[in-house]
Amino acid sequence: MSQLRIILMPFAIILGILFPGAHGLSVLSPYLIGIMMVLTFVSKVPPQQHGATFKIECRSFLMSLVLIGILTFLAYFFNWSKEFLLAGVILCLAPPANAAPAMCKILGGNPILALKIFVSGHLIACFSIPLIIGLYTGQGDHFFDISRRIFNSIQPIITIPLALALGLRSYYPELADKVARFQKYTLLVWTFAVFIILSKASYNIREMGVSKLWDSGELPRIALFSLVLCILLFVLGWYADRKHPVESSQSMGQKNTVLVIWIAEMYIGPIAALGPTCYVVWQNMVLTWMSRKKKPVVNPGTPLSDAR
Repeated sequence: MSQLRIILMPFAIILGILFPGAHGLSVLSPYLIGIMMVLTFVSKVPPQQHGATFKIECRSFLMSLVLIGILTFLAYFFNWSKEFLLAGVILCLAPPANAAPAMCKILGGNPILALKIFVSGHLIACFSIPLIIGLYTGQGDHFFDISRRIFNSIQPIITIPLALALGLRSYYPELADKVARFQKYTLLVWTFAVFIILSKASYNIREMGVSKLWDSGELPRIALFSLVLCILLFVLGWYADRKHPVESSQSMGQKNTVLVIWIAEMYIGPIAALGPTCYVVWQNMVLTWMSRKKKPVVNPGTPLSDAR
């Protein structure tokens, strides 16, 4: 199974890049993520450690602010364009991806803690992203528009699957146990979702003009920039909280790129949108590498804290 995981994800990435026409399947993405959420949370909820969410999110946010300060200094020193700088800024501030809790469980972490981090990360982003974008671009009048978009991004993709999973566990535990047996297929669902996400990213880049972007040097520069930033964010997240490295790395490294691509296209510019577009490829390659040592799937009802 470990070898299959290593093969499947790169295969999905390559197919997504080669077949941009599959971007029409992007309407399925919320449903695929919803399926992963149901499969993730239909098991019995393990005991939780209070206070971990606040510490992880605070550390992640403070590290992101420090990175933004460093990027601003580098932009001034190397005379980066504003869009190039904001491509990095928006990635630092981006909240965790919708699939972070499900991916956290695949990697052997605690999906409930990851869900708390996901929700709190989006609430922080509701204020931090509009404020920073307003500060750097002078478009503070879009504060409420961006905030509402971020808040709506967690509805209903989280609430409905979570309510369904917890409802099954509370009222139909036998059925919940049967559904939980399908958790081993979560990775397959995620692989198909990655294929769709990459096909959409490939389509966006082709729409902007690959030859033009490559000849101007913008595409290779921002691709390398997003790769360095991706590795840095995952590493910083891993060491930010040694008690919860998986959850912390997902908080900082796996980003809601769909959301920030939309924000970049609407309020910054197409070059800034290239940053999170390229980031999609890198973060999934990093997740593939991280999952190579995945532990066996936990049996339904076994506390995840005991399985780590």
